[in-house]
Amino acid sequence: MAGWKVIVGLICPWLMACSPTDDAKDHFETYLTRVAYVLDVPAPELQTPQALAPTLVPLPAQRELTLPTPRISTGVLDALKLGQCDLLGLVAEHNAPAGKSQSAAGQFAYHLQFQQGLAQCLSQAEDAELSAWLTELSQLKAPLLPIYFWNLMVEEPEVRAALIPAVSGLPFQSSGGYQATLQAFSLLARLQAQAQQYSAMPLSLTEESLIDLNEELNRALRGLYKNPYLGELFYSLAANAAYLEQSIEFLGQLQNINCQGPHAIKAERLRNAMQHYYIKDIQPYFTELDRQFVQLAPLLQATLAPPVDKADLMADYNEQVALGLDSQLYVRYRALTLQHAKVWQNFLTRCELSPKRE
Repeated sequence: MAGWKVIVGLICPWLMACSPTDDAKDHFETYLTRVAYVLDVPAPELQTPQALAPTLVPLPAQRELTLPTPRISTGVLDALKLGQCDLLGLVAEHNAPAGKSQSAAGQFAYHLQFQQGLAQCLSQAEDAELSAWLTELSQLKAPLLPIYFWNLMVEEPEVRAALIPAVSGLPFQSSGGYQATLQAFSLLARLQAQAQQYSAMPLSLTEESLIDLNEELNRALRGLYKNPYLGELFYSLAANAAYLEQSIEFLGQLQNINCQGPHAIKAERLRNAMQHYYIKDIQPYFTELDRQFVQLAPLLQATLAPPVDKADLMADYNEQVALGLDSQLYVRYRALTLQHAKVWQNFLTRCELSPKRE
C-alpha cells in the first residue's frame, strides 16, 4: 500500500506539469478576487471557453483540403532541351525515389525552382524553337504553383500543426515561439506571392536564389516544429475574451457604489485594485497579444486564402483567424477589452477619481 502512495505521489506532479495551463485565468481570478474583497461580495468563478461553448473552429481534415496536382511530363527529346537550361539535374533529382517521396514543402520548392529556371533560360535563349518550347511549358506549369503552395499549407506537418488551435493559452512570460512563427509565416507569405506572380505572368523573373530558398524554407519549418505558439495565441484571444465578458458582468456591481462622503475610501480602494491587478498586471500581457496578432494577421490572411473549390470548407476557420484584423477572434477580443475599460472609465468619472493613484 505504501508503495502505491509513493507511485501516486510521483505521478501526480508529472500529470499536473503536463496538463494545460492558463496563466490568464489565474491572473483574472486574482484581479476579480481583490475587487470582490473591496465590494464585500463573493468572487465570481470564471468559466473557461470550453465550459461556455466550443469557440475555436478546428482546421478541416487534411484529406478534405488537399488539391490534386496534374502531372505534366516531357518526352525524351524535349528533356534534352532542358539540358540547355541546366535543369536536367533538378528534374532527375525530383524523379528519383527520394524526390518522389518529397513532402508538400519539397514539392512546392521543386516546382518553384523549375519555373524560375525556365524563366531564366528563356531570358538567355537565342534559339527560336527552344524559346517557343520554354514558353509553352512555362505556361502549362505556372498555373499549378498556387496549388502546390496550398498543399504545402494544409499538408506539411509543421505548418498544419501550427494552425491547429491549442487547448491552453500563452504564458504571461514570453514563450519564445513568436519570432520563429513570424519569420516562418513571413517567408510563406513571400512564397505565396511568388506563386501568384508566376501564375499570372509565367515568364516573370525573381532575384531570389534557389539555394537560399531551400535553406530558408527548411529553417522556417524547423522554427515551427513543436512550436505551439500560434495555436496558443488563438486560444488566448478566445479565452481572454471569455474572461473579459465574465468580468464585465461582475463589474456591473460598481454601479451600486456610493462615491460620496465616508464611502469615498471604498471607491478609491476599488480604483487601486483595478490599477494594481489589471492595469499593471493584465494589461501589459494584452498589449503584447494585440501587437503580435496585428503583426501576424496579414500573413495568415495571405497564406490561408483558399482556392475557390475549398473556400466553403475553410470559411468558418478563416472567418475566425484569417481575415486579418477583421478575424472574429480578434474583433471580439478587442471589443470586450474596450467595453471593460469603459466600465471602469464610467465608474471613475462618476466618482471623480483619477485612473491612477495620486
